[in-house]
Amino acid sequence: MHTKPLPATRTGIRLRQLAMLCSLPLLGLLHTTSVGAQAPQPPIFIGQSIATSGSLAEHGRGIVLGVLAHIEEFNRAGGVVGRHIELRTLDDAGDSAKATANSRSLAAMPDVLALFSGAEGGPCVAGLQVATELKIPQVGCAAGSPDLREPFNRYSFPIRAAHYNEFERLIASALQLGEKRIGFLYSPNPNGEKHLANVRKLLAAKGETLALALPLDAKATPEELAKKIFDAKIDVVFNHGSYSTIAAIFKADRKFERQTRFMAVNSGAQQMVKLLGEDARGLVFTQVVPFPWARTPNIVRDYRVALEKVAPKAEPSFSSLEGYINARVLTLALQRAGPRVTRESLVSALEGLRETDLGGLRLRYGPNDRTGLSYVDTVVVKGNGQFVH
Repeated sequence: MHTKPLPATRTGIRLRQLAMLCSLPLLGLLHTTSVGAQAPQPPIFIGQSIATSGSLAEHGRGIVLGVLAHIEEFNRAGGVVGRHIELRTLDDAGDSAKATANSRSLAAMPDVLALFSGAEGGPCVAGLQVATELKIPQVGCAAGSPDLREPFNRYSFPIRAAHYNEFERLIASALQLGEKRIGFLYSPNPNGEKHLANVRKLLAAKGETLALALPLDAKATPEELAKKIFDAKIDVVFNHGSYSTIAAIFKADRKFERQTRFMAVNSGAQQMVKLLGEDARGLVFTQVVPFPWARTPNIVRDYRVALEKVAPKAEPSFSSLEGYINARVLTLALQRAGPRVTRESLVSALEGLRETDLGGLRLRYGPNDRTGLSYVDTVVVKGNGQFVH
């Protein structure tokens, strides 16, 4: 059986449940009840399957917090002509089968208008299969899987840049450093194979070849995988896979006399740094959202103001910023669709966003276009676990 949805208030999740979900002090969330109770119109329900337990829990909870930060400010401003948004969240623990069951449960609710902002490629692709079958839009999964954009799918609205764009950025960075022996760690599944093919393609365009393609075999220990990287004399390695798995391989690599530079394609950067501690120094991450502590672009300032209001003691994070950005896209489309929004009219409203400025980020959709954002940045970890932009 799949998990029951968390009981919702007009802003989406009850105070104590949100406090538990995000591991934040309850006092930091006292702002979330006052607005929605006065909503005169029936709410707009949005369904979300995401990991709030398991190895991806911290990342998933961060995304949920960012989503709720924007929903709260949107509802406070009046919602969609008086209709407020409620978020129905189910925990999939990062498991694709659970994501499928959760998505079916949510899509079966006739008042749920969209499946929204899940996390990781496997669960997101599983959710998209349900969304396609049941003709409900899936908006803003925190995943870079090529299956979210190819082949074209009317009901898929990815927001963050694709992993292809991130790999392109990492390859350029490695070659600029003169490091040509590049290794790639990938998940041994159809999604991972597509990423591997794209990495080979990007390197070929630069006149280079991949020195090591290493599948993340569940039977192999981190030490065994690190030894293969060492034996192949790899200069730099980057990945597609769970941040906890990559962190374990990275730690094992530090035990060798010659250490490999690691670059990570992972929105769970902060979670990975916590796992590694001081060993994280020098790690390079791509990021598909701006630096959460920066003064620009405008959407980052808006995010921090909204986060402060729902959770004053919460630290900004890449995860919660991504959730906030995704929610902004959704509410822009809902406003465009109007108070009598349906699933199909929401699809049309999302396509109608065309070229949209999200406060310094450019989003692109259209009837045959699911580009979303193309933003990719890199950050480096300092010795104290802080990020340098």
